[in-house]
Amino acid sequence: SMQHLFEKKRRRRESHNAVERRRRDTINDRIAELATLLPDRDAVKMNKGVILKKSVDHIRFLHEKLSEYQQHIQELESLLNLYRVQ
Repeated sequence: SMQHLFEKKRRRRESHNAVERRRRDTINDRIAELATLLPDRDAVKMNKGVILKKSVDHIRFLHEKLSEYQQHIQELESLLNLYRVQ
């Protein structure tokens, strides 16, 4: 019957809406978590776009620092080897 078809369509739509809501909640939860990991204490009050941009910036900054530290370690190890030889 028509009533049955409408009911089926409504249930499918509600199911889809629930899935979509869970997806959005998961994304929002992860963005909120990112905000807590940023050095800027006010990050938790920022909008999602700003949180994502600052997260990308901070990850890039950390990658640069990591490269600097790795280079510094290599330089120190080279120096150490020089003194070991003598």
